[in-house]
Amino acid sequence: MITTNKMTKQTPAPHTIKLIVHICILAAVLSFSGCNRTGPEPVTHAPADALPDRDSKPEPPLSARYYYLTYLMAHQQDRPDHAAVLLEKAIARDPDAAFLRREQVRLTLETGQKEKAVALAEALAGRDPDDVDNLLMLVHLKKDSLEQNRLLSLLHRILELDPENKETYLRLGRIFMENQQYAPALELFSRMVSHLPRYYVAHFYLGEAHLLSENYAAAKEAFLKTIELEPDLVEPRFRLIDILRQQNDDIDHEKILAVYEEILEIEPENTRALLETALIYHKTGQTDKAAYLFTELGEQATTSSRLVMTAVDTFISQKRYEDAVIVFSEMRKADPDNDDLNFFLGMAHESNKNPEQAIHHYLKVSAAHPQYKKTLLTIGFLYREIGKKEKAVAFLEKHHEKNPEDIDIISYLSAFYEQEGRLEKAMDLLKKGLSDAPENTSLLFRLGAIQDKAGQKDACIATMKKIIALDPDDASALNYLGYTYADLGIHLDQARDLIKKALEIKPDDAYITDSLGWVYFKQKEYEKAVFYLKKAADMTGYETIIASHLADAYVETGQLSKALTVYHRAVANAKKEDTDLVQELKTKIRNLEQQKTTPETPETPDTGQSLE
Repeated sequence: MITTNKMTKQTPAPHTIKLIVHICILAAVLSFSGCNRTGPEPVTHAPADALPDRDSKPEPPLSARYYYLTYLMAHQQDRPDHAAVLLEKAIARDPDAAFLRREQVRLTLETGQKEKAVALAEALAGRDPDDVDNLLMLVHLKKDSLEQNRLLSLLHRILELDPENKETYLRLGRIFMENQQYAPALELFSRMVSHLPRYYVAHFYLGEAHLLSENYAAAKEAFLKTIELEPDLVEPRFRLIDILRQQNDDIDHEKILAVYEEILEIEPENTRALLETALIYHKTGQTDKAAYLFTELGEQATTSSRLVMTAVDTFISQKRYEDAVIVFSEMRKADPDNDDLNFFLGMAHESNKNPEQAIHHYLKVSAAHPQYKKTLLTIGFLYREIGKKEKAVAFLEKHHEKNPEDIDIISYLSAFYEQEGRLEKAMDLLKKGLSDAPENTSLLFRLGAIQDKAGQKDACIATMKKIIALDPDDASALNYLGYTYADLGIHLDQARDLIKKALEIKPDDAYITDSLGWVYFKQKEYEKAVFYLKKAADMTGYETIIASHLADAYVETGQLSKALTVYHRAVANAKKEDTDLVQELKTKIRNLEQQKTTPETPETPDTGQSLE
């Protein structure tokens, strides 16, 4: 939503109003509101107990207006229970007054009874489905819980009844844009512009829809119209710059610079515009102007984290990594020891595939920086990436000595040991960490996985059981233990139950799905195995081990052509470390090609339904 600096000043009402004045004003307002639909109210006499019984006459019933006024006073005095009773009495006197029922919904919501408020709003909308205010209230209350088709239906209905309802256009348009439904978004915002031609927000969002549809000429026209209607807006000017960047292969820096200068005339402290302007000066050889601006920005970065994060959002988040390197390098000249600038310059170099420079700047980040831990771990990985594995290990070992109880460093260092095949050292390190944190399931899981890799199956099983005892809903441990049982061909029923529980916790996990298929394979329930293994293979793009499981299941169901195809896909997707598995698969392929003369079992139809 576009916002402007224009504010409507209102004089606050007095905190205390004399009761008689308050009632008179409200009565005057309500006399035009339609609250009393039965004609003028009879004059209310003094209470009966103030007159002699023998002279008293029956009092006329109190009006809806009376109860509404007394409700307002009770509400103002923060007496919600009494206010609710008075409001109910007002509704009883005038059951057709929709505004009284909407007030009841609001009061119910204020008192924390959301479900009751929603029920009242539903009933109100059902009572008068053509009342826009009723529908708006229902949408507001149920916007997060309404099924999307119902929400869309309500929003469309509101626009039919009130074609100039701004809030509804924007709410409906946001749904279209978030779902990348640009054609209906264009139709909607075009309609909004036709009904609200002087409303600058309508033109802006029409421009957004055109821009996302890559119709740059129409987008430009809409943004220019937005500026014509509201000349002090900067956001449509940023969009015009986006169009200039995307429309031309050779970026016209002069045109872009002119728009940034317009933005800075309106908002001289606009950080994004200042950063982009300094960058254009740098790229176009205006070195003095660039140096001046970057120096100012670098000095501000010392005390302004907002400025730094704007630079991150503008360049790193938008994957403009070369520009990010320039911007952070130039700002850093004003403050070479700035932790933020060094950290994000390291990140820019890392993203720009320059790990040596990334390490150089990451090493300058001090221990006081909130991202220091991440920086240490990243340095270790970058050393490995450039082939300096020993340096990576030595670096993390050094920091482990400084902080021997740091769980993250223990976890990453043990992973480095594991990758180097130093399994005993990895397990010793993890056990040492567990002596200080015996219930840390992350360290336990890594220990169990390395025990498995080292051939210590019993130890692995014991470790996974310990994790499950600590956290019965640890899906990874449930799956690992179940898969281990299946791979060993033991406790298959228990393995199936463990994996099913893991799948309930993580229903879309491909590896757990593969485990369940592998259990069924081991139980010789091959059709069920094919169902789950194919699902897992589709989810992972036929990752080698999962594809090999599926191919094995196809063989057992007699679908040899499919098996051969999947074996080949498994080999094609193999990683360097899958050498032994690839040799095994190639052997299976040779054997299968020799069996191809045998008639195949008819293919099991893929219904997409569970065979449970």
